[in-house]
Amino acid sequence: MRKLNFTRIIKGSLPVLAAIALLGSVFTLKSYADGELTGKTAEEIVAMMNKGWNMGNTLDARDGNSSDIYSQETSWGNPRINREMIHGVKEAGFDTIRIPITWYKFIDKSNGYAINPDFMAHVREVVDWALEEDLFVIINVHHESWVNRTDIDKSYKEIGEELSAVWSQISDEFADYDQKLIFEGMNEPRAGGADYEWQGNPACYEAVNYLDQVFVDTVRGNGKGHNGERVLMVPGYAASSSQLVLNSIKLPQINGETASNIALSVHCYSPYEFCLTDQKNTFDPNNASDNSDIKRLMSSLEISFISKGIPVIIGECGCTNSGNNNVEREKWFAFMGEQTAKKGIPAIVWDNGANKTSGGECHSYIDRKTGEMVSPELIAAFLSGKYAEPLAAAEDVTYDFEPFDNGSGKLTPMSPDIAGFITKKLANQSKVNHTEGAVVGFSLKVTTYTDKTAAMDISRFAGKNLKITAWVSSKDTDTVTMSLTNNSADYITVNTTSDWQELTIYAAIGDGETLLEFKGDEDTEFYIDDITLTMVDSLEVVSDGKDSNVDSKNGNSGNGSDEPGNGYVTEDGTPVTVIDGKVVIIVMLSAIVGIAILGAIAIMIGKWKKRDKKKS
Repeated sequence: MRKLNFTRIIKGSLPVLAAIALLGSVFTLKSYADGELTGKTAEEIVAMMNKGWNMGNTLDARDGNSSDIYSQETSWGNPRINREMIHGVKEAGFDTIRIPITWYKFIDKSNGYAINPDFMAHVREVVDWALEEDLFVIINVHHESWVNRTDIDKSYKEIGEELSAVWSQISDEFADYDQKLIFEGMNEPRAGGADYEWQGNPACYEAVNYLDQVFVDTVRGNGKGHNGERVLMVPGYAASSSQLVLNSIKLPQINGETASNIALSVHCYSPYEFCLTDQKNTFDPNNASDNSDIKRLMSSLEISFISKGIPVIIGECGCTNSGNNNVEREKWFAFMGEQTAKKGIPAIVWDNGANKTSGGECHSYIDRKTGEMVSPELIAAFLSGKYAEPLAAAEDVTYDFEPFDNGSGKLTPMSPDIAGFITKKLANQSKVNHTEGAVVGFSLKVTTYTDKTAAMDISRFAGKNLKITAWVSSKDTDTVTMSLTNNSADYITVNTTSDWQELTIYAAIGDGETLLEFKGDEDTEFYIDDITLTMVDSLEVVSDGKDSNVDSKNGNSGNGSDEPGNGYVTEDGTPVTVIDGKVVIIVMLSAIVGIAILGAIAIMIGKWKKRDKKKS
């Protein structure tokens, strides 16, 4: 056997090694810890994230053998994570991937909560695969029994000790990763197993606020790499979308001010019966009983957080497959996609790999082996926020709040949500009625409990010209304003009394959400009746503005605007406005200029003809 001379081989290879080193200095392999995305605010990062996909029931599964770092991710029926699957997420059109991770099987509590380095390396491997696809990546602590303790309201400091130890190690491991990597402190922190597990109570809410602060202090205090600017997601109790929980959230502070670069994490499976059970398998985006929770959440998130510079990420959402009801699910995904996009909220669909048709937790959108889309039409609807099928055609309608026969031969109460009202706590008022010939006599009552506001969704009339009429009254002298949310110029205000008064608006309804709002002043309640929505070919002003009790804008009644035309026209197409209580016909400047130019040309032609006659 020939004996190899390694010294000679190495010496002979030096020129080659030098050349490789030189090439390496020119063609550096891409590293996902290079800090390519940096210096951005949380609002800027969130604006780039768009729609996302959850790798659920994989690294977050709770079974498997702790001695095998791969057994956990397959223990709930999904295959090993592979590049094809993650590539498929990007190919499907998603810009963000959330990688839920359960750590406790790989945490050594006897050794300072040390995380198994092999498991940490595997997590890093998966994160790198996702970053190779140019995805934003979210990692978290997910199904942690040590977080979701029944006594979370009492043991939060003990939980915080482990939470800090875990995030300290994760922060070290990924310190040099840029802002494409996002940390989410906890998944759905709650009192696991308690009767109030998903509702919580004030003590539980405070415990979660405390843990959010621990998480932010740990990452920001790490002081390494990009951890000082990394976007950190913090949830409220159970990441709930309930108003009670949202109101309880106290955002983490640093030096007495709200910490920078944080985002609120919220989950949304609404309506619950449709999204997570088989009890209801239809969804109507035009029906307030189906859409009101989502709309309420969007409005609340905007008012309480987004408008104050705190971006929001819906970390989980989705609706279960119930009897192959993909037509109905497509409507839901389009509606959720549209609503979140309008508010600038990234929404991340929950996928647990359960490609079934019953059971209440059937969320499969990407094939875990091939990366192919399971239901392309659902993903397309979610990403675009548009339905494959148009919504039901709009029809002229009057809502008189009287009981009606729904076909069963029995009278059904005319609830506000049937009329499209999304405001909670609205109720019918008996014996206060405007409807002529009413047998029972009902109207809609608006009180201080609803902030003196009632909002009605009329988005189904998008692209139509509407004449909107309603009758209002109150027990005391009050003012009531009827307006459209998509155009602040469309309003009419009336001083109400116990006598019924008519309000009328003519408006062109644009795309997207349009709410017809009624808002009162002072501390008295008011009543609404006989709301009529009529489609018209053109927008016509019918009021002469002589009623001193009425104030309006855009020529809907009375005075209040002096902008020429305001977008409204008479039946023959002439722009109009209301000035000093009279309808005034406005001649557009362009028309005047045009006539002047034509006149000038005519005069010049006449002069040329006279000159030619003289020459002849």
